Amino acid sequence: MLVVSRRRRLLIAGAIAAVVVIGVVIAWPWVRIYTGAAPPQQFYRALSPPAQLPGRSVLGVAHNAGNNPATTARALEYGADVIEIDVITARGNLAAGRSQGWSWLAGLVFQGQTLASAWQHAASAQVIKLDLQQTDRGLLDALVNFLHQHPGHPVMVSTRDASAIEYLRPRVPKTVMLLFTVPFPDAVARIRNDSALARAVGGISVYQGLVDSSLMQWAHEHALIVLAWTIDDGDRLNQLLQAGVDGITTGNLAVLQALSG
Repeated sequence: MLVVSRRRRLLIAGAIAAVVVIGVVIAWPWVRIYTGAAPPQQFYRALSPPAQLPGRSVLGVAHNAGNNPATTARALEYGADVIEIDVITARGNLAAGRSQGWSWLAGLVFQGQTLASAWQHAASAQVIKLDLQQTDRGLLDALVNFLHQHPGHPVMVSTRDASAIEYLRPRVPKTVMLLFTVPFPDAVARIRNDSALARAVGGISVYQGLVDSSLMQWAHEHALIVLAWTIDDGDRLNQLLQAGVDGITTGNLAVLQALSG
């Protein structure tokens, strides 16, 4: 009876251990994303059809590439004009990473770069684009200080928070271009109907499915640049180039390569 009991305990312990191991294996990729340890998605997929480049310059924006030194270096190698860095706070410091649920916990366990380190890796890019994942007053004040301490490099700062733009415009250097992020149709209506917001920004960063001739005409009439995101295939790339966008945000190195040529 004692032998049977021991065997049962061993079987139960083994089953629990197996479940734990399987759980860790399944959860590990998510854990790396949550902590900022995983690099952003970046790949090379040949364009079909090939890019039909217009007779003008179009910025190639490396989507989230600035969050990781390796993806930053690879994007620059393939000709990225703009390195995009997502901005959060982690343990009281500006950091390069995506916003996650339970932000207080995500900040505590964050394993990615500081913004200062990401900035240094991206320094050879034509433009550094800071995409604000959070817009609390503490982050905005820290960002203002950071930008004043790092003058001389062309910078874009994008956010979907109109009040953050209102707060930043009189505080950041005048050379910093603010972009209003447009992820949904109501944001299109907001920027088109809010003249003060339109005057405060230098452009809009628009989900590619919202780009149409009406929006392009309005933006260019108001001297605003249009960056479209995220475009990784040749068909949609050519449609947006024909529409007149000023920049393409992509995770596909082939797109960056084509735009740099």
